[in-house]
Amino acid sequence: MSSRYFWYVMMTGAIIGWLFAIYGLIAPFANKTVHLIWLIVLVVWVIGHPLELPISLPIGEKAGISKQRTIIKTILFGFTWWLPVKLGIFKE
Repeated sequence: MSSRYFWYVMMTGAIIGWLFAIYGLIAPFANKTVHLIWLIVLVVWVIGHPLELPISLPIGEKAGISKQRTIIKTILFGFTWWLPVKLGIFKE
């Protein structure tokens, strides 16, 4: 978990999750299982990432990262961005 590569792969997964969530809004899935997975991803990304802001904002501030940049990266990537910042793996 101390590898930048690991965290970049994780961040790519977060972006794929967003793309999956957006695609499902544009073209709803007919398959009930896929639709359920989509719904779970949508809820986790839309509700979960903003809930991480109270954790990520102090981490971003301590790392010298602007509040706006911290908010955007947390919404996009969630813990896959702020945790490596906290661990000193990413230096912004």
